[in-house]
Amino acid sequence: MSTLRTAEGFRDHVSEQRFSVLRQPIVGLSDGAIHHHEWLVRFDHDDHLEGVLRPAELSGVIKDLDLSMLAQAILVLNENPTGTGIAINLSGASVDKPNFKSSVMACLTALTASPTKLIIELTESWDMEDLGLAEALLSDLKTKGHPVCLDDVGAGAASIRYLRALPCNWLKIDGDFVAAAYDTPRDRAILKALLSLREALNVRFIAEGVETEEILNFVTELGFEAAQGYAIGRPEPEPRIL
Repeated sequence: MSTLRTAEGFRDHVSEQRFSVLRQPIVGLSDGAIHHHEWLVRFDHDDHLEGVLRPAELSGVIKDLDLSMLAQAILVLNENPTGTGIAINLSGASVDKPNFKSSVMACLTALTASPTKLIIELTESWDMEDLGLAEALLSDLKTKGHPVCLDDVGAGAASIRYLRALPCNWLKIDGDFVAAAYDTPRDRAILKALLSLREALNVRFIAEGVETEEILNFVTELGFEAAQGYAIGRPEPEPRIL
């Protein structure tokens, strides 16, 4: 088994920064302008990313990566306060832990750029047991002015639980769900129903996995505020990493 898939190996890779950061644009559909970039991680290893992150979630060391990405984003934003905003991912496996909130808040004390430039995405790859911890963290982040995004909506069974419990500014709709809605009336009806909650929930919507012009036109017509995918921009190395 690759050492990257062990807790110790993963922690070593993160502490020694043996990974690269890519950025992918999220574009506003009303004006075509880049709203912000999402940061994506790639390890300098042949292992499939999911096969690396899942063991890290199970062992709890994913928090090391989450906090490392957060710290790097803060450094970049402080050096480029008028630049494009950054979205970083926090795993539910990290947010689910009692001491994680204090670590996040400690990191944020170093931020001198506008908090609106730092978007927090909560991934749905982990079914959190204690939504109270997640609600407390996300509420405090929103109070500090950080936009909060619920990622991968529609990808897993936890979406409704999260929508009911967690405060957010953005809902990012899973790319497979978007593609299914493009292809089938049933999925399209469900997606339209979700979009109709915009005003009641006071949220905006990002379409993920927009890989073709046809899907881009589709999500634009449906009324998504923003989109992300190969039809808009591929991931590229983050040039602002210090």
